[in-house]
Amino acid sequence: MPISARKLRALESLTPALLQSLMRKIFPKKNDYGEASFEELLPELAQFNIKTRGQFVALMTHYRKRLLRLDTEPLDAWHERYYRSELGDQFVSDALRRQYWFAYPALIRIALELKFGEKAVAYDHFEALPRTI
Repeated sequence: MPISARKLRALESLTPALLQSLMRKIFPKKNDYGEASFEELLPELAQFNIKTRGQFVALMTHYRKRLLRLDTEPLDAWHERYYRSELGDQFVSDALRRQYWFAYPALIRIALELKFGEKAVAYDHFEALPRTI
């Protein structure tokens, strides 16, 4: 029995370019910013057995509404001051005005956290703080 084209596409292995392309289809373009590498997300996803297009799309579409709600939540005063000093007034003002905050890689990591809990938090080797942005 032949395999449908849809099933073959769902079995396609993830690549950095495919991750970005899929995120552009699922989430607003305004979240596609920054210099973060999709390459470093592949082993993080593979750690939770998310290795194919179908598995990734299922994860991201399952948490899409929740992620979009988190993305539009207002920042508290301390975080706003911190991000203004780190990222600049212009970027933070634009992000607050247009109601977005997280870039695509951060949305992927937050989805992993929502599904798999604390064990999905990515830590930098040089820092003790979680990396979500």
